[in-house]
Amino acid sequence: MSDAAANPELGKTNEPQPERGGGGWLADAAAFLGASIGDGAAESGSLHALGDRQAAEQGLIGPWSEERGLILAATRLSQLLLGGTEHDVEFVGRPVSYVRRVTKPTDEARSVGYGHMPVVTGGLRLAPASLTTYLRRLLLLNEVFPDVAMTLEGFIRTPARLEVVTLQQYVPGRLLGDIAVEVGGHEVRRLIEGWFTRRGFAKLYMSDQPGPSHAWYRGADNTAVFDAKPANLLEWDGSLRPIDVNPVRPAGELLRAIKAAL
Repeated sequence: MSDAAANPELGKTNEPQPERGGGGWLADAAAFLGASIGDGAAESGSLHALGDRQAAEQGLIGPWSEERGLILAATRLSQLLLGGTEHDVEFVGRPVSYVRRVTKPTDEARSVGYGHMPVVTGGLRLAPASLTTYLRRLLLLNEVFPDVAMTLEGFIRTPARLEVVTLQQYVPGRLLGDIAVEVGGHEVRRLIEGWFTRRGFAKLYMSDQPGPSHAWYRGADNTAVFDAKPANLLEWDGSLRPIDVNPVRPAGELLRAIKAAL
């Protein structure tokens, strides 16, 4: 049974089960793909290579998910609201208690990519990521920002591929992108910069990103955070919640490029 099918009460659907390991299905799926096909650390950002990797990942994760009852009905897609470039969303419960996120291809034309990852080819930039990298990203998000942790609900088959379905506890705040309309972009940037710097982060400057940077690095625990734009942060109860940022623990060439971009 999937997490959702095991218990109709959504408040209990994202509780990790002991037999699945401490991180629940999310950790299990990431570990399975990492052991089977590699962790994706050497991905170059090439869409051709990504397409080949995605085909291999789909061939592995499909049967794995079916055996565990993690293939969800396609009707889950019927209530989704249009989201950003990585996910569409659904607000679950009355009153709302969870946000359901469903991935969509980073590169729509080729139907490849699960969100983004930092690469150094052509300078420090973001490129479409593999499924393995995406799942590992969510695990790290849960570690670095546990108050906005996500759990894996399952996968949905579409004509092109499997999409990842996650649940995140609802935070009753306002997106900084909406607040910027009222108070101005400069004030919102000041809030974001203050929040990250108070937590020991320094700003990164991306090679292909004009305008304000949305990337940060903290040397104390070797944590980089990308895509920390207003649309991915909530203001709630006097603080910020990074609901959909992209954390990374860099090494090798990526770490050198990040340090050079400080």
